[in-house]
Amino acid sequence: MKVRTPFSLFTVFIALLALIVIFPISSYAAKDKIRIGTAISLSGPYSAGAGMTQIPNYKLWVDEVNAKGGLYIKELKKKLPIELIIYDDKSDTGTVVKLVEQLILKDKVDFILPPWGTAMHFAIAPVINKYKYPVIGPTISSEKLREIAHKVPYFFGMLNMPREQAAGLVEILEEVGVKKAALIYVADAYGIEWSSKVAPELGLKKIDMPIFKSYPLDTKDISPLLKTIASADVDAVLCMSYPNDTFLITKQMKEMGYNPKLLYLGVGVAFPVYKQMFGGPDVIEGIMGAGAWNPKVPYPGAKDWYDRHVKKWNKEPDFWASAFAYASLQVLEQSIEKVGLDRKKVRDYIASNTFPTVIGPVRFEGGFNVQSPGEIGQWQKGQFEIVASKAKRTAKPIYPKPPWPPEKAK
Repeated sequence: MKVRTPFSLFTVFIALLALIVIFPISSYAAKDKIRIGTAISLSGPYSAGAGMTQIPNYKLWVDEVNAKGGLYIKELKKKLPIELIIYDDKSDTGTVVKLVEQLILKDKVDFILPPWGTAMHFAIAPVINKYKYPVIGPTISSEKLREIAHKVPYFFGMLNMPREQAAGLVEILEEVGVKKAALIYVADAYGIEWSSKVAPELGLKKIDMPIFKSYPLDTKDISPLLKTIASADVDAVLCMSYPNDTFLITKQMKEMGYNPKLLYLGVGVAFPVYKQMFGGPDVIEGIMGAGAWNPKVPYPGAKDWYDRHVKKWNKEPDFWASAFAYASLQVLEQSIEKVGLDRKKVRDYIASNTFPTVIGPVRFEGGFNVQSPGEIGQWQKGQFEIVASKAKRTAKPIYPKPPWPPEKAK
């Protein structure tokens, strides 16, 4: 006599398959928000740049996305709001790595937004690649990362690179007739890489370089080096600097009354606060700096983003990388809304498509964005004008730099 069981083996198999396949789908369907995390410098020497360039744009973008109900997820047929988690990496590479792993493993965020600065981007690149989190870096300018890009396919560089910016800078020097230049740089990844590109370009253009020296990150006094430069009788002073030292160099050169015919400084010159902190726009007239964006660029939505930033924060975005930071978020948004929350699909979509943004049509080749609104800017009548490359100019470069105006009586 045969005993009948209520379920056949086939029925049991189908039931188990349903548990394996359907339960994750129903769990995913129950998702009510997108968690995005970032470890970024709220303190330490990188905090000035992070607080100017990325953090305001991260918060602006999240607020704007949530105001319209969130990001639309096709497979769920609904919008999900964003929850933003921010940790302080204290401008320390070891700390940023630990915090990014915490965001991924403990907080289980859906996506990661990058930290500030070249060294910090370098630090997290292996981590986000290990865990397969696509990250678009808006404040890294590094040829070395380009060399290893094939090993970190989940990392994308947004900012224009030293090869483009160095060439643009030296072309200006040649155009205006500079014969002798001093080159100094911060002893950090950014300064080292930038100077290593600018120095050979100077040589190719037969521009003499009697001074080529570094100085420590977060230095408190650079006047001895500036005095050495002043005695060398150079036409141009080129400083591959970060914000704190950019401000310090400007302050001490002004106090010394040292006024080369051309003064170029790195990150920080394009910050709107720069034109006020030394006594007004006339004080910084003619100073050149890294990066170049202003509201006159011919890209849809650019001026509107600028106006929204000013309205929300009661200050202008910086003209170095703020637009790149916001554009990176536009790329992420467009990718998620196109392919969903699968990070592999998002990574592949970023790598193979063109995106309309506030810096123009962004497209990545070998992991690096090939679109830029400009390479070098210069303060002219209170505006940070694009002066390189020539094809992108909003104004011709001023040369020689006007003298420092006399101190106003207090």
